[in-house]
Amino acid sequence: MKEKRLRRGLFLLVPTLSLTILALGILLSIQVFHQGQELTLASQDAQLMKTAQSVDNDIIGHFNWYSSDFLYLIQRPGLASAQAAWLSGEDGGSSLVAYLKDSPLFRVRGITAMAAIQDERALLSTDGRTDYTFLVSLGMVGETEVGISRDGTGRLYVSMFLTWQEVDYAILIDAEEFFATTEAQSAAGPKDRLMLLDSAGQYYFYRDEGEIHIDPAEDLFRSGRGHLGLEQLQNAQAGGGSTIEFYTVQSDSAAYTARLVTLPASDNTNGCFTIGLMNNYDETSRPLQANLVRMMMGGGLLVAGVLLFLFFVLLARRRDRENEEELALLREKKDAMEELNRQTQEFAHHQRLEIIGTLTSGIAHEFNNLLTPIMGYSILALEQVSEEQAQIYDSLLEIYESSRKAKDIIARLSALSRKSSPENTQPISPDELVRRVVEVARPTRPPHVAVELELGCPQARVTGNDTQLSQLLLNLVINAFQAMEDTGGQLTLSTTAEEGQVCIRVSDTGPGIPQPVLEHIFEPFYTTKEGGKGTGLGLAIARQVAEEHRGTIEVETRVGEGTTFLLRIPAVPPDPSGEL
Repeated sequence: MKEKRLRRGLFLLVPTLSLTILALGILLSIQVFHQGQELTLASQDAQLMKTAQSVDNDIIGHFNWYSSDFLYLIQRPGLASAQAAWLSGEDGGSSLVAYLKDSPLFRVRGITAMAAIQDERALLSTDGRTDYTFLVSLGMVGETEVGISRDGTGRLYVSMFLTWQEVDYAILIDAEEFFATTEAQSAAGPKDRLMLLDSAGQYYFYRDEGEIHIDPAEDLFRSGRGHLGLEQLQNAQAGGGSTIEFYTVQSDSAAYTARLVTLPASDNTNGCFTIGLMNNYDETSRPLQANLVRMMMGGGLLVAGVLLFLFFVLLARRRDRENEEELALLREKKDAMEELNRQTQEFAHHQRLEIIGTLTSGIAHEFNNLLTPIMGYSILALEQVSEEQAQIYDSLLEIYESSRKAKDIIARLSALSRKSSPENTQPISPDELVRRVVEVARPTRPPHVAVELELGCPQARVTGNDTQLSQLLLNLVINAFQAMEDTGGQLTLSTTAEEGQVCIRVSDTGPGIPQPVLEHIFEPFYTTKEGGKGTGLGLAIARQVAEEHRGTIEVETRVGEGTTFLLRIPAVPPDPSGEL
């Protein structure tokens, strides 16, 4: 009875604990969400404040630049003479207008015109207009007064004024261009919204529905459009001190909650404009809320997920073991197949060589017996032909040359069947072998091919047949010369000692060997040379010679860069007594 009660208690305890853990997880998720929301808000506020301060720095930077250039312009001697001519009535102000137009400041982007003013009236300007009205003064930047002006068409300008000998001069900066430049050069993001209110609180600069607007503040309130942030900027300007607050935006498309930072003109650096910067807070908080819902749903599925996970982990481990065993078996079979394929190819190659050797050893003598009288009688006939019989002489010479080439092919075929005997082997210096082969091949070197030797085995020795090794290297050198015959290049022969072997490298800078050709270069009778220039036996013999000397021959090539043949032959172990 007690045991049943215990089981029943445990049965009730497990779901209770599960629900408790789930509830605690949900509460923890909510707390994490609120903390994340607060951290996000603090980070967003700090970023907004930095961006607003960067806008303030950009504005005062532009004002200081305009002011310094403006002051330099009016203090130059040319302005005084042009102004005197204008005031005396000599030229009607044409020289003064020309002077202003010729100044670098006039060509700065955004500056629409420059004007000369007396008694708050524009008497002349670079664009010919005199209907400028100077609406409000915003403050001083150094010696320059900043204000807002308007022309007869209603177009607004941010104006800067300087006085020189009872004449005021003004530069007129298009107000929309001024706002667009400030907006573009600030650190504001694509979703941030910039607003400016002049220090007198009369004109409001903002962008709405993608367009820049500069409207009188009174007109906005009368039209019911004060929701654009103007009221917040006016309150901050009146109260003094920067503010950060939530703000509900009622746009034509939708309503959303925004975060607005305000730097009043009285507290910022430029002193002429109150700066407002706003971004969409809903777009920041919405992902957090969505994450909270996902976390709560995830908490509900966590328990079932853990159980399913454990089940699948056990199942996966079992399958992994089976897969690993099967994979190991497949790898063993693959390695065995590759080794069998390699041995089969090697056996086929040796079998071809043995077949050729068997055939050539049987018929070489008979072919030589046939070729010898052909060559001999050809020479006798050549000696008996007179000088007038040039055509017959050429035909006989062609018979002799063809017979000689046929005899050379028979000699090469015979070389495939001959094995090195111990009586024909001797210690050979690889460095001396390379020097001798290069000297023998020198007459066949094309004129634009350079030969370089890098010999690093002066004391090393290999045991082998000197004639066969010389023929092997000579084949490689002549092949390299022929590869660079048209393009020129460099042939490098080097010797090095590596782990009990002597390595001889023959490297050229020729065109390289294409992959389809590379697969067959060591096969007998395979050649890519033109008819009469090769038999296809040179590399086959080279490979056989290397194998007879218990060595290997490898090739490395890159199309367009060159080819390197690497011959490795066991070195003679050094004598413990120090003698070779």
